[in-house]
Amino acid sequence: MKSTGMDPFKRIAAILGVSLLAVISLGKIEKVYLIPFSHQDIGFTGTQLEVERYYIEMYNDLLDFMDSFPDFRFTVETFWQFDCWLRSNPESDLVERYSAYAREGRLDFGAAYGSMHTGFTNDYVISKSLEIALSFAEENGLEISTCLMNDVPGYTADLPDILAEKEIDYFVSGINDAYAEALGLEGSHNLFYWEGPLGNRVLCWVSKGSYAEGYWIKSPSLLQNYLNNLELSGYPYSEVAIMVAFDNAGYFPGAVAYLDLYSNWNDQEVELIVSTPSEFMRIMEEKYGETARVYKGDWSGWWEVVKTGGPFSAGAFRRVQEFAKELDEDLERTDARLKSSLDINLILYGEHTSAVTAGWPGKLTLEQNITSNASVVELSTKAYSQLEMLLREMADELLPQEICVIAPGEGQYYVEIPADIPKGEDLCLKIGGELFAGTPFLREFTDHWNTYSEGYCFLLPLNRGVNVVEVAGYGTNTEEEFDVDKHTLLEWKESEKGSIEVIAPCSDGSYLHFDLRLESYLTGSPKTFSQIDATMSSYNRSVNALKEIITLNYCSLPISQITLAAGLLGGIELSVVIDRKELPTVSYKDHSINYVLSLGIEGVANVEYRGARSFSTMESELAGSRPPFLPFQSYMLLDRSDGKTVVASRQSFSFSLDERLRFQLLRHYSYSATSNLGIVPLGENEPGTPDYLVFSFYIDTVENGGFEKAVAFVNLPFVIAVETDLASEERWLQ
Repeated sequence: MKSTGMDPFKRIAAILGVSLLAVISLGKIEKVYLIPFSHQDIGFTGTQLEVERYYIEMYNDLLDFMDSFPDFRFTVETFWQFDCWLRSNPESDLVERYSAYAREGRLDFGAAYGSMHTGFTNDYVISKSLEIALSFAEENGLEISTCLMNDVPGYTADLPDILAEKEIDYFVSGINDAYAEALGLEGSHNLFYWEGPLGNRVLCWVSKGSYAEGYWIKSPSLLQNYLNNLELSGYPYSEVAIMVAFDNAGYFPGAVAYLDLYSNWNDQEVELIVSTPSEFMRIMEEKYGETARVYKGDWSGWWEVVKTGGPFSAGAFRRVQEFAKELDEDLERTDARLKSSLDINLILYGEHTSAVTAGWPGKLTLEQNITSNASVVELSTKAYSQLEMLLREMADELLPQEICVIAPGEGQYYVEIPADIPKGEDLCLKIGGELFAGTPFLREFTDHWNTYSEGYCFLLPLNRGVNVVEVAGYGTNTEEEFDVDKHTLLEWKESEKGSIEVIAPCSDGSYLHFDLRLESYLTGSPKTFSQIDATMSSYNRSVNALKEIITLNYCSLPISQITLAAGLLGGIELSVVIDRKELPTVSYKDHSINYVLSLGIEGVANVEYRGARSFSTMESELAGSRPPFLPFQSYMLLDRSDGKTVVASRQSFSFSLDERLRFQLLRHYSYSATSNLGIVPLGENEPGTPDYLVFSFYIDTVENGGFEKAVAFVNLPFVIAVETDLASEERWLQ
């Protein structure tokens, strides 16, 4: 369990302490459902491999305990922990014994593979996170009706629709509400229908006391006082569920509750039942479903920002999840086994404990923390490599060609082809018999979207999937050199302390005025921003048939470069490059430093941001206080006095909006509070990643196709090129 505010365990202890002072007066609560499970915290109490080994041992032992105590019930909170055991190749009769217990109602399987950061993942990853458990259930004649996700303090507005599509009726969560009032509903326990943007509903039970609320109740007297306090607070139901779990603690918290509470309970007015989430939710639906209130809205965002501790791997994840969503069936047909592995890596990276961090104080040794961070990065980089392999296999299914361009959807895309650049010559391509001329490019910094340092850029009409491209050859460039002044689209100037004021063309023929700067803030003060005093060392302007590009180089670290690119069809691309080697040392008491891109755009009246699937607004019927930075999926729409402006982001996935629009770029740690060495330098935050980090954005008006261009910017096609020296080709254009 993680937090930076009041420890929820202390909160529970305080409640219990107050309860002991109250006059015992049991009344309305007639049945208490104890729900034992193990909260899955991969990499929190040990490295990912160590936690995996623990769950293998736990599920080897659990059957004996369940055999010995027929009234004991257990819930597989999230399926990864049980899948670890399945992948250890247990005897088939052991698997059947678990299945038999599930059919009897003594074992409940939650639908999710992990407690997900649903504000960070798209609907594809969330949906895939449900399919593994559901597939196991179908193969073994089981029913899964409940999704449990715990610890995470909030979820995307699209979750009810995704659950309903998988025929999941119930959602249960013990949230970690220590940051703030993430859930705005009154009361410590809430039963309600949550309705998604498509109109689907799931019945929800949310406990603000967390998944560990029952872990601290060690005696019948404490439980009686806990119930009394709950009644005094106005709890409206005659049944209540109390989750009994802890971080990777196995079935032991449940066993203690069974032996110390259930076995010793003698209150004749309150029935104590060891139960499962599905049993409890069916009862609550039957008794209170018709009167339960309905709420809508997004309440995600309090923890997703931790993913910015690994900006390079988070960017790779975002690149892959969008392609996997758009080409799901194609990739499945190409190589189902490889595709399944890719999906699992995406799911695990989107899980709530997968983040590059300094570790929870005193939990891990320095070596464990480094290993844990490297394991998180590997999930993302493996998924990216697996996508590349799948795309190459898709291309190889066709007749051998020099170049295949794979697009996630139909449209016009900027496509960069790697090649030598002979002086005065342009590369030409043919698609469907139509000839296209490219313009040369040189790139100092590459990323997961723009992967080549030199070659030719084309504006190509592409179909969804594999597009076969024929190299028509090189031709002499007979066009006159561009007159830079005559073709100027961008206007910019440097203001005080390194701010850049920009006037950029939009797709509807208008111009967008904004200023940009880099800022930082300490994690403990998320609303106190300090502007980076950036000093420019040089700049360059280049113009070709497709774009005008301004490159600003800096000698004030960690900023290395800012580029502004205006397409001749409208819209502006903006990139910021940060030198990871030059990030400052941050004292342990300050936790970490965060860097943001800050944009001053006038006239913003409202903002819509895309969630896992649909667009949401800042207003929500469920959210209490909103986090300093909200997660979003690539796109936001700004309502301005002169129309809608679209802002698209490749790497960044968290924003804030007050007087300025800010995008979180990265979080940097310097120290780790280890279990073996105390507070020591952490070293490399994101092991094995490049020194220079690129963050790219696209800004345009929605009118005249601006949003479609933003989508093409985010979902840039992959180029599968045969490794050949195109400069040596003998086919020349006449």
